[in-house]
Amino acid sequence: MRTNEIQFGGKSYVCRIVEANDGEELLIAPTTLLDALQPCSFDDENEGFASKEAESIYDEVFYFTDEKSIQLPENELIAELKESNPDWFE
Repeated sequence: MRTNEIQFGGKSYVCRIVEANDGEELLIAPTTLLDALQPCSFDDENEGFASKEAESIYDEVFYFTDEKSIQLPENELIAELKESNPDWFE
């Protein structure tokens, strides 16, 4: 299991790294990070992002999922991701 830790707003978020069909490494982050990155309404001028840094971090993430799924074994996590993103995973 490959992980990456993202720091935002004084907290650490453990993310997973999975490989797509083409070998690209994709960052899978917990929805708790998404909530921190976008605490505002999409109607505001920043499209709901907490800051420019939050928007930049958001752009790095391929997919957000719940904490339980982040802990799944690699093959189970990829099976779950494949349901929503069939073109990215075998």
